[in-house]
Formats: sequence, C-alpha cells, structure tokens
Amino acid sequence: MRNETWTNPFHILGLPADATPETITQRGRELSDLAASEEERSLCGWAMRELIGAPETRLVHLLTEAPGAAYRDEEWQDFARRHRRNPANVKALKESAGTLRDTDVDLAAVLDLILDWLLAPPEVDLIEGVRNAPLPPTPGAPPLEVTDVLFG
Repeated sequence: MRNETWTNPFHILGLPADATPETITQRGRELSDLAASEEERSLCGWAMRELIGAPETRLVHLLTEAPGAAYRDEEWQDFARRHRRNPANVKALKESAGTLRDTDVDLAAVLDLILDWLLAPPEVDLIEGVRNAPLPPTPGAPPLEVTDVLFG
C-alpha cells in the first residue's frame, strides 16, 4: 500500500520545491532504476507524475512542503557521523559523583535565595502607568476622593 495521501513527492524524490521538470524527470528515472522493489519504483513514478502533471497538483504539494526543506542524504549522514557517540561517559560520571550528602547543599543559602526571589518587588513601568492612569495627570490639585469628603 502506497502512502501518497501523506507523502510529499518532493520528499520522495529528494528535490527542492523549485526543481525544474527536467530535474524531476531525471531524478525520478534514477531512483526508479535504483529501486529495490516494485513498490519503490511505483512510488517514484507517482511522485514524478504528481510534480510534472497538472500545475494545480504540483501547487498543492508545493504549498504543503515545509519551507526550506532539504532532502539530502549526505547532510543526514554527515550529521549522524558527527553525533554518533555520546561525548560524555555517563557511567564514569555517575561513579565519580558518588551519593549526595546533606553537607553537599547549603540549605540556608538556598532558602535565602528563594526568599529573596519571592520577596523582591516587581519592576514598575512608570510610563505605562501614566499612559493608562484612571484620570489623566493634569496640573493643579488632584480630584476629591471619597475619604476626603467623609473625613475632611
């Protein structure tokens, strides 16, 4: 069963979205010749027909293609070669670390940092406060408040 409904022909042929019909034909024939099974050969033919056939069909695939997608096996192989092994020896790090003791952590310093963070006042944006004041600032006496009227 082919998966044409969710596979993009650009991905199958390993071509950029701006590939010319000649490039598409050439790449499709190369992949068809190198295909290991009839299903792979059929999939390459389908991808060629989708991109070379009707312009509307190619446009649909072009619009569903990820921007900047590059399907180059060499790039993937280079990435895999560079990142093949874990650069850190996790087992050696674990053995050298030992177990955590209560003297390894200064609990008072940790609590002091947490309290400083919790009790620090937030930054105030005075310009935004003036712009969005309930009453625009004007020269002169401020308006009367309810407490001024009740308590003089």
